[in-house]
Amino acid sequence: MRLTQEYQKNILFYLEKVNNIQITERFKALQQWQAQRLLNTHLSLYEQPRFQPAMNFFKDELYSAECFHGRNRQLIRATPLMCNTMPESMLDIVLQAAELHSLSLSLDRELLSNLPEHVDVRNLDLDSWVLAYQKCGNQDDRIQQINLIESLGNGLASLVKKPLIHSLLKWARFPAIMAGYEEIHHFVVAGFDAFEHLENADDFLIPVITTERTLSHQWFSKN
Repeated sequence: MRLTQEYQKNILFYLEKVNNIQITERFKALQQWQAQRLLNTHLSLYEQPRFQPAMNFFKDELYSAECFHGRNRQLIRATPLMCNTMPESMLDIVLQAAELHSLSLSLDRELLSNLPEHVDVRNLDLDSWVLAYQKCGNQDDRIQQINLIESLGNGLASLVKKPLIHSLLKWARFPAIMAGYEEIHHFVVAGFDAFEHLENADDFLIPVITTERTLSHQWFSKN
């Protein structure tokens, strides 16, 4: 019971933080630019069909500002039920996803505040973005962001190996729709399908995480 309450408290903490983030057109433009930066950086991976679902999952399902408010409201309603019915391994994934999304949006808001108002975010150049990235001075938070991506990826990779999970997700689709949790079900299935396609998750996670850690260190070290 105590463990269930702890999961519920922590998940709701991050979900409520996300609700307090205002999404403006400028904010969306920054996210779109950063998503494209991610794809450009890892283009050699993205061009391989088996890696595309995983890259799209992190870019569109975990990060995009287009759809998260509706899903967030569903998650807030569903959290007590999930914490009482889901195994600890799945609750860890939900918690990490909530923390990662909350942290990423907070980091974006901070970076945006360090871009001059006259800068057209839609046509942002890398040097201007790196300068704003560096001005934030939040290297520990950036390290945590990358660590969460790694941990979440490994958690999803472990989940797809569990027997009957795929059948359970297919069975749960109709009850999820009837209960008003369709967006949550879509999110879980998208993550499962993405990592099922990978065959070996390390082939995707290791190069992406290693590159992002190296780049982050370089950006904070720039004079």
